[in-house]
Amino acid sequence: MPSVSTTQARINELSSSIHQYNHSYYCSSDSESSLLGCNDETYDSMVRELEELEKQYPEFRLEDSPTVHVIGKPNTAFPTRNHKTPMLSLGNIYSFDELFSWDADISKRLGGQKPSYVCELKIDGVAVSLIYRNGFLEAGVTRGDGTQGEEITSNIKTISSLPLMIKDKSNLEVRGEVYLKRKNFNAINQQRAINGEPLFKNPRNSAAGSLRLLDSTETRRRKLDAFIYNISEGGPQETHTGNLDYLQQLEFPVNRETIKADSIEDAVEYCRYWEEHKQELPYDIDGIVLKVNALKHHRQLGFTSSSPRWATAVKFSSEQAVSVLREVEIGVGRTGNLTPVAILEPVELNGTTVSRATLHNYDQVDRLNLHLGDHVTLEKGGEIIPKIVAVDPTLRSETAQKIEPPSNCPSCGSPAEHTAGDVEWRCPNKKCTTQQMEQILHFVSRRAMDIDTIGPALIEQLMDRHLLQNAADLYLLSHEDLSGLERMGDKSADNVLTGIDKSRQCTLSQFIHALGITNVGEKTAGILARHFGTLEKLMSAEGADLEMIEEIGPVTAENVFCFFRNPEQKQLIADFLTRGVRPREEQILQITDSPLTGKTVVLTGTLSEPREVWKKRLILAGAKVSSSVSSKTDYVLAGENAGSKLLKAEKLEVSVIDEGAAMNFLENEN
Repeated sequence: MPSVSTTQARINELSSSIHQYNHSYYCSSDSESSLLGCNDETYDSMVRELEELEKQYPEFRLEDSPTVHVIGKPNTAFPTRNHKTPMLSLGNIYSFDELFSWDADISKRLGGQKPSYVCELKIDGVAVSLIYRNGFLEAGVTRGDGTQGEEITSNIKTISSLPLMIKDKSNLEVRGEVYLKRKNFNAINQQRAINGEPLFKNPRNSAAGSLRLLDSTETRRRKLDAFIYNISEGGPQETHTGNLDYLQQLEFPVNRETIKADSIEDAVEYCRYWEEHKQELPYDIDGIVLKVNALKHHRQLGFTSSSPRWATAVKFSSEQAVSVLREVEIGVGRTGNLTPVAILEPVELNGTTVSRATLHNYDQVDRLNLHLGDHVTLEKGGEIIPKIVAVDPTLRSETAQKIEPPSNCPSCGSPAEHTAGDVEWRCPNKKCTTQQMEQILHFVSRRAMDIDTIGPALIEQLMDRHLLQNAADLYLLSHEDLSGLERMGDKSADNVLTGIDKSRQCTLSQFIHALGITNVGEKTAGILARHFGTLEKLMSAEGADLEMIEEIGPVTAENVFCFFRNPEQKQLIADFLTRGVRPREEQILQITDSPLTGKTVVLTGTLSEPREVWKKRLILAGAKVSSSVSSKTDYVLAGENAGSKLLKAEKLEVSVIDEGAAMNFLENEN
């Protein structure tokens, strides 16, 4: 018979090993725990041995024994418990345009500061709150209505990845998501089918049902998992990433795919990556959660009545819906493009009611062979409105009318034009009111001149009163012009004029983008501004000068050249300058030869210097800086907390370098 000290030592040893295995299996990248030399059979035998020893010597069982995760007594009911801090839901975003707008609003509320974000997978599970007192798990509570939830502590304790006792003996409340891996969900449904029981609809429903079982032993058999993503009380750090590191130190299961994004562009890249690769995960996700990293910004941004302003959920576009095409509306763009838009029977899609869908152009209409009254399948991607991805011709009426290209512009009535080989139909009338309005809207937009006090309703009123024909006329507006407009008081008029006046001091790249040159977006405008330095040099550039710029293709070069040779556009620019618009000169980049010349480099992670510093440094060395990793990428410059871009680089076998290696390249001019 073993001695008392030997028995207690063996119980301690088994408890420690099982805890270590659980933490390695659920929380680290080594999901098979090969570093521990422990397979499933060894693990099960350790658990059985510990159960036997604790049954014989209950006085030696530890407070945080891993067997508490394995056994449990049936409950008769779950009491309710109030949340000390409400568990609010997140606002949802369904497109990258909406995400950029959310980022702009965050920056505006922070006085122009550009925050860093934390990007987390949005686990499709059940939200819970875990309360630790003096280091021990006191309670597990469901979200409920956000104010109070059900106390399900006994069932929470069956989840092996959650610690029952933590090293820090202070009080702590954490929030997380309980979920079910797909393989465990499939196993449950297989058994239910054998037993003749109704099948669970999805892993989330199964997880929710499992947490409310009255028999904790049955809950344990479901093999639930959890990720902890937040500290609501007792967090020691002033950043979200700092508190996540703290949670990992306490051996909480923190999702290892979480990254810090220094810009909204990096966050978008993370969203794109996981929308494409979500099926590679062993569990379901239905989007990405973005959180501002600095907790002082959380306090500054605050909450709405239902959700925090400092966080949002970017939902994926996998959901589809079926509707009926009732008519096609023709939109007129700022360059005269006539774009078909489907008007549909209202239908629910990704949590919103949809009644419109983009058709892109009439080539797309022809490919779909669309007719009025067609039953169509909708899908919402990274666009503001969804798109039609399929048509069911078997449900089409024999008398259904085929959708044909327009013969006239719906705004001004001018005959529509179409060039052979071009997918677009256009209105040729440059005086078309809708075109002019769209041009002015583009000019004042956030990514152009950023005059946020001017919107469509105000522009329409000004055009109706013949106070505005083009964007240059904005700089002629007076307080008297504005104060007589509908819903325009003195203060509002002052705000509009202040916004207009502020825009007079713009960057050259802003101004070039705002002009609305065909094929010249924000990125190309920046390239042109850095290459020529001044507006005068750009306007006098020959076609050959433009084509010499590596990033500018021949079509874009021709568009830029023709734009600045057009008498009407030259007069418009002269009016801007006469009325006080002064685009700031930008430093002309002097490219030096280096080992990075002609190479494509992608930046990811947190670097020791601002990303813009590195970007400029690389461009001066002749490198092309890209925002996404592809097979054409030569190097990925990775800092700390590199995420999806690093994963993709490793998958594509792209060379990954750190800042030291990059500086060696840059200092070696030959």
